[in-house]
Amino acid sequence: MNREYDYTYAVARVRANELSLLSAADIEQLIVAGDYKTTMHKLSDSGWGEIKDIYDYAGYLENYFAKTWNFLVEIMGDIHELDLLLIKNDMQNLKAALKSIVSQHDAKDLYVQSTVYDTQEIVKAVDERSFKDLPDFMQKPAEEAYEVLTATANGQLADAIIDKATLERIKHLGVKSGNPVLAELAERMCATANIKTALRCANTGKSKDFVERSLCECDTIAKHKLVETSLEGVDAVLNYLNDTSYAVAGEKFKESTSVFEKWCDDILMECVNEARYTAFGIDPIVAYYVARDAEIKTVRIILSAKINNLPADVIRERVRALYV
Repeated sequence: MNREYDYTYAVARVRANELSLLSAADIEQLIVAGDYKTTMHKLSDSGWGEIKDIYDYAGYLENYFAKTWNFLVEIMGDIHELDLLLIKNDMQNLKAALKSIVSQHDAKDLYVQSTVYDTQEIVKAVDERSFKDLPDFMQKPAEEAYEVLTATANGQLADAIIDKATLERIKHLGVKSGNPVLAELAERMCATANIKTALRCANTGKSKDFVERSLCECDTIAKHKLVETSLEGVDAVLNYLNDTSYAVAGEKFKESTSVFEKWCDDILMECVNEARYTAFGIDPIVAYYVARDAEIKTVRIILSAKINNLPADVIRERVRALYV
């Protein structure tokens, strides 16, 4: 039996759930809502869940994302086919566990709920300095980051080491999947992350060693060119981007940081726009996940803006492209 037909039930469930995605009109209502509390209550009334602490919107959104992931776990025969979409949460938890050793503070409130691996097993391995008990791809970066934190207390470099390993894992899983949509999504995630890092390093004058340890290899943009140009400054990075398929990134960056960040997320949505219409296979499920992720990012932006009393026009500039 062809594997793509195994997803018939899952795709049907996803199609039904797509009806609950926020529309452009729904987003506009949130943007023009009177204040932060009103916006939170509108979300709750829209089926996003009961509000336990109205000012803890981060926890509220994480709970909503957990529901989305639990739904995918329920309908998928093998949820590990989507590991590249979630592995960043495991690596975030790894960073939190490592930093809790140095700070001597319990990081339990920093751990993300939805993960590929058992978070407690990761925390235990870090607490016991038994890095060999971590998944293979985590072992080396965890040990390197731990050495950096304990020897120099350089939290930025430790984060960069873990972030690079995260991207390398995403890239590996994309290629391994054999699925064009997942592979392209992984490539765009890595390329945009590299661009953001190179620009940030150029702006802050990071050393060549720091940049080298922060960027991953990818197919559509040359790591060595990003390293070289980041040492010359932001303009040099932007000039290099003009000679790549990411030339528009430079244009967006010149407009504003928020417009650039929006573009980085929107090209992921572009990657799955056609996938949503596929009749069979995993593609519509991947598209649904990306849509929910973009939706949650947009709501987070709106809530953050509301709590800081930003005007509606500023919020509209920042909201992500939608799936519906």
